[in-house]
Amino acid sequence: MESNNEHFRHILLFYFRKGKNAAQAAKRDVHGEEALKERQCRNWFDKFRSGDFSLKYEQRSGRPLQADNDQIKAIIVLDRHISQRDIGEKLKIPKSTIHDQIKHLGFVKKLDIWVPHELKEINLTKRINACDSHLKRNEFDPFLKRIITGDEKWIVYDNIKRKHSWSKRDEPPQTTSKLIFRKRRFCYQFGGIGRNYLDGKTLKDDETVKSHLDQFFADKNQKFYELGIMKLPEIWQKVIEQNGKY
Repeated sequence: MESNNEHFRHILLFYFRKGKNAAQAAKRDVHGEEALKERQCRNWFDKFRSGDFSLKYEQRSGRPLQADNDQIKAIIVLDRHISQRDIGEKLKIPKSTIHDQIKHLGFVKKLDIWVPHELKEINLTKRINACDSHLKRNEFDPFLKRIITGDEKWIVYDNIKRKHSWSKRDEPPQTTSKLIFRKRRFCYQFGGIGRNYLDGKTLKDDETVKSHLDQFFADKNQKFYELGIMKLPEIWQKVIEQNGKY
């Protein structure tokens, strides 16, 4: 039996070096019912990625290796986008063990939120004051239906997708300022555009930008803008509750 298993490990190493993944290597319609299970294949692939290409099975003794929770927490705090596999490689611990410990620590992956700027204390205070002023005015003099909206937006040519990062379950997602990605931009006059409409798109020139935006506006009816304006009090209240943060 061990000789068969070692034979399959040679096949796994061959697949690994060919750039295949563990799921492809575990297909039973190719290797028969005696083939290793997918989870076993993943463990061997993790071992190969760590640089260990030994095909001998090492008997486990005692409890599985575990990292100190404080070590894992420190790594996550330093890099919120780090993957479980990278943490495992840093600490020489299996990914499955890292997964269990991260879960025990209460960390989960959440999608980052884009924000226009990283705000200073004075900016936060100004936002709170402005939102509070608008809310009070709207209570005594409802003015939202009198608004004619207009604005301008810096369109980033290379719209990088948001990433997932580690946060505690009861914490808000991490924020990332879009300013750090603004290497090449285009200013467009408009009235209300969806925040994520251009996520992941790369725009090669001004005409491409205009084409995307024209299509966006063509797809929207009047209610789209009206609903956006009427939600402003809800947004103002949220800004106040979040101490001025986006």
